[in-house]
Amino acid sequence: MTYSFSFGKTLAAGLLAFAVSAPLAASAQDDVQSQTELTARVEKHAPAKELYIKDRPILGWKITGDTLADLPEAIRGPLGSVDSTSYDDAYIAKNVGSVVALQMSKTGPDFYVIGKETFTSKYEMVGLVDVAAKNTRLVKRLDMAPEVLALFNAKDAGLTGALKTVPVEMVRMSAIGYAPAAEVIIQSPWGTQTKPADQDGFLVFDSGENQYYMVNQGADGNPSSYVPAK
Repeated sequence: MTYSFSFGKTLAAGLLAFAVSAPLAASAQDDVQSQTELTARVEKHAPAKELYIKDRPILGWKITGDTLADLPEAIRGPLGSVDSTSYDDAYIAKNVGSVVALQMSKTGPDFYVIGKETFTSKYEMVGLVDVAAKNTRLVKRLDMAPEVLALFNAKDAGLTGALKTVPVEMVRMSAIGYAPAAEVIIQSPWGTQTKPADQDGFLVFDSGENQYYMVNQGADGNPSSYVPAK
């Protein structure tokens, strides 16, 4: 499902004007791509947006403390490892009341923080029984994170299921001039994220942060853990 893409226009007008006037050189892909650059590319290319929705509940760890040290080591250790994201205490504190999404790729943990406003407005909590019944692939892959699997089997109170109920608008990075063959690092609300070489990536505009973040491509060609909205 495609539509003309226009989100992200809420960035400050002066910043956007500077961004649009800046050169969009391919060599910029070697550097961290700023929010200014991302916005400029979206404005320049006016790509189609695509709607995706989560097709199964995820597993999450409730953020109740305001430091990284408050997270269990089994969760803190792999946090942000897939897209090379670095989190700090300030970002954890900002998102108390949200969750760390405990996704599992085919090679291991893919853990990341869901922004609090996004979690509050777009997710609903569900029971662990729903995760077990509807996300069997995730549960099987927890074998690669045995300490988290132990928490899941024990029905630890820190865990919750979460289902994204609102379709998410995304734009392919290839549609705004980033070659799929190239590795691309972008600035995101919580640090940096990396799109690996030889695959596409998808940008989402987070209205709460007034910035873009990235969802990497899954093995099926869709954004990881998403399917096209009908």
